[in-house]
Amino acid sequence: MTGYLEISLFCATTLAAGIIIYVWAAERRWQKKRQVLAKITDSTIPEDFQFLENKAEPPSTLLKPKPATHKISWRHERIHEFYKKHVLPYEKILGTSGYLKPVTTLLALLDAHGDCPSVVQADQDHEYQAIQTVYDLLSKITLLDHSLNVAEQMIAGVAKAKTRDPEMIMGKILVAALGHDIGKIPSLMNAGTYRKGDHPYISYLVLKNAIFMETSPQHEDILMAVKSHHYQIREGFTHDLRKADQAAREMEAEQLSLQGNSTTDLVRIIHDQKESEAELPSKNKESKAKGESPEIIDLSWLDPDEFLALIEPEINRVEKNSYFRAFSMNNGLVYIMLSLVSETVIQLAKKHNHAEVLVNADTTEKKRSLEFTVKTLLAEKGLIPSFIGQGFAGARFGLMDGNGKKKMVGIYMPIEARAFKTSLAELENKKNKASVIKEIIEVRPLVGQKK
Repeated sequence: MTGYLEISLFCATTLAAGIIIYVWAAERRWQKKRQVLAKITDSTIPEDFQFLENKAEPPSTLLKPKPATHKISWRHERIHEFYKKHVLPYEKILGTSGYLKPVTTLLALLDAHGDCPSVVQADQDHEYQAIQTVYDLLSKITLLDHSLNVAEQMIAGVAKAKTRDPEMIMGKILVAALGHDIGKIPSLMNAGTYRKGDHPYISYLVLKNAIFMETSPQHEDILMAVKSHHYQIREGFTHDLRKADQAAREMEAEQLSLQGNSTTDLVRIIHDQKESEAELPSKNKESKAKGESPEIIDLSWLDPDEFLALIEPEINRVEKNSYFRAFSMNNGLVYIMLSLVSETVIQLAKKHNHAEVLVNADTTEKKRSLEFTVKTLLAEKGLIPSFIGQGFAGARFGLMDGNGKKKMVGIYMPIEARAFKTSLAELENKKNKASVIKEIIEVRPLVGQKK
C-alpha cells in the first residue's frame, strides 16, 4: 500500500511539474509576442503626448468640424501643420468613430521614426525590385514626408470628387494613407516577427496587431488596401490608395527635379506603371469579354479548414524534377495551382461520399466549376485578394527571377497565407536554398500578354 502511495505521489508531482513547465514556456512565448508589439506601440508616443478631455456635446454637433483643445507636441513642424489642418477639425467624429487614437499613434510613430528613407533596399521587397535604378533618388524623400503626401493626395481626391459627408470617411483615409508604408521603418523590417515579409505585408501586420484595438468592416477595407496597394487594381478603396501613392510620387519627382536632380528614370517608371494599369480591363468588362463564369456547384458540405489542411503540405514542396504545385511569397499570399484545388475537392468528395461531385469529374468543365466554387467560398471569408475578378477562379501570373526574367508562367489561385495554420515565416523557411522556388523573387500578374 505504501509503495502504491509513493508511486501515486511521484506521478502527481511529475504531472504538476510538467504542467508548470508547460505554462511557463507558453507564457514565455506570449511574452516575446507582447514585447514585439510593445516596441511598436510604446516607442510611438512621445513622453509629452497628452490629451485634454473635452466636455461632452450633443451627437448632432459631432459631424461639424470644430476647433480642438488637444495639446500635442510634435518634433516635426510638418506633422504639426498636418495635424492642425486635417485632424483637429475632425477630432470629434474621429474620436466617435474610433479613429482618433490610430491616427495619432501613426503620426507619433512617423514623428519618432519617419526620418528614414521612403524606400527600402531589400531584395525581398517588391517595390525595391521595381525602382532599384532610382533608389538613391527616392531615398532623399523621407517616409514621414511621403506618408503625409499620400494622405494629402487622398484628402484632395475626396474633395475633388465632392464626396458627401467627407468627414465620415476621414478616419479611414488617414489611417490607410499614414499606415500604408509604416512597415518601412527599419526596426520593424528587422523584427523577427516580420522579417519574412515585404513592406506592405509588414504594414498590414502592424496595423492589424498594434494599431487597431477592435475589428470592423472598415478596418478590413483598410488592411486589404494597405497589403495590396502595389497590385494593379482599378476599383475600390485599394485603387484609391494606390492612385494617391502614385500621385504623391509624381509630386515628389517634381520637387526633386526643382532641386536639380535628374528624375527622367523615375518619371519613366511612374509612367510605365500607369500605362500598364490603364490596360487592365475592369471586372465587368473582363467578365463580358471572357464569357459567363463557371457554374457554381453545391459544396456546402466542404469544410474549408479540412480543404486547406490538405493543401498546406504541398506549399513549397518541390519534387525531384523541380515540379511544384503551391508556393508562398513574402507578400502574404500563397499561390495554388488550380489543378491542385479541383483534385483536393474530388479527394474530399470521395472521402465524404458525395457522389454528385464525382459525376464528370474528369472533364475540364467540371474541374473549372469546382475551382470557381472553392474560390467563391474562400472569397466570402476574405481569403482571396481583391485583384482576382469575380468571374474567375484564379489569374495568370509570371514567376520572375532576380533579373526580372520570367522563369515560368502559370494560372494560380492566390490565397491569404493567414488561412493556413503554419505561419508565413515558417512556410518561407520551408524553401530549400537550392530550390527553384527560392529563385522566384516576384509574382507578376500578366494582363494582355500571350507569352
